[in-house]
Amino acid sequence: SDGLSACAVCLGRHRHNVRECNVSTLWNGTTPARVSRNRDGKFVNSRHEVICLAWQRATGCSLNHSARHECSGCGSPNHGAQKCHLTQK
Repeated sequence: SDGLSACAVCLGRHRHNVRECNVSTLWNGTTPARVSRNRDGKFVNSRHEVICLAWQRATGCSLNHSARHECSGCGSPNHGAQKCHLTQK
């Protein structure tokens, strides 16, 4: 993984274009991905609600829009993709 950050879509740390990743399963190839990209390239959950990209980063997000703060991997409001148990180790 070379210390790479996890992709917000597939939660993989392998080298790939994370800006264009829009796969239907997580890095393991079996677990369904929780998010996809809409036509505008924003991350949306299964309810087609836009979720916060900054929340998926290790540094998190300081904006007051907690309704958009959900982990792209498991849906938890308590962490983002970088701290998700489903993220590639």
